[in-house]
Amino acid sequence: MSRRAGEAAGFSAPSGSLRHGCRSHLLHSHAVSTLPADSTATLATSESGAARRKRLPGTERRAQLIEVAISIFGQRGFRGATTKAIADAAGISEATIFRHFPSKEDLYIAAFRQRTGVGTEQFVTMLEDLADKREDEELLRALGRAMLMGYQQDRDLHRMLMYAWLDQDESANRHMWEQVRKSPLFEFLERYIARRQAEGVFLQGDPMLLSGALLAAPVQHAIHTKLYRVGPDARDEEVVELYARFLLDGLRGAGSGTSSEPGVSN
Repeated sequence: MSRRAGEAAGFSAPSGSLRHGCRSHLLHSHAVSTLPADSTATLATSESGAARRKRLPGTERRAQLIEVAISIFGQRGFRGATTKAIADAAGISEATIFRHFPSKEDLYIAAFRQRTGVGTEQFVTMLEDLADKREDEELLRALGRAMLMGYQQDRDLHRMLMYAWLDQDESANRHMWEQVRKSPLFEFLERYIARRQAEGVFLQGDPMLLSGALLAAPVQHAIHTKLYRVGPDARDEEVVELYARFLLDGLRGAGSGTSSEPGVSN
């Protein structure tokens, strides 16, 4: 069976380069990819019907295939999403897919590159400004809002990310985690925590572990309420406010005999 025929039948697993190279480069974890994607992404499914009825220029067809693929990969994972299913959803033939992407792996990688990490650099710049002003609580609010908004606006992408972690073996996941640590958001959070520790404002502890804790609460809430559609019936802003105060109290050791930094607004 040829490689393309195998992919069309759904028999192909991710190649080594996808597992250990490109995937790890593209996946910054759920947290890093939560920044809202371009609003045009949400129109892909509704526009696919129109795309069936007209011939699209190459760049438009490629963009359409990526958006349709994100939806199908998000529903079925890499292994379960066949090129036939993607072609059917896009209203084209499988041959058209392979004119734009040599393999299903290449389409998968392009989908991540299109949508992962959108706006991360600008977001980190905003957080750095808040950190310089020592506005710790507002920084945590901004972080929480970004997590919740990202999951709300790009559910399919985050389903893809879940499948990516679950489909890979332990070795591939370890390699991907090493890449996660290099993302601008994680690097910023570790620097920020270490600086506030050095200034005597935050309790001592591994900045890597503490940065993970800052992300864990809003991400867990987002997974339940945005992906699973279950969980507490609370407005997002209420959750953001609660988590920001809770996390900041923990970082400052509130109730343990330490006090907030004098003269710094919460």
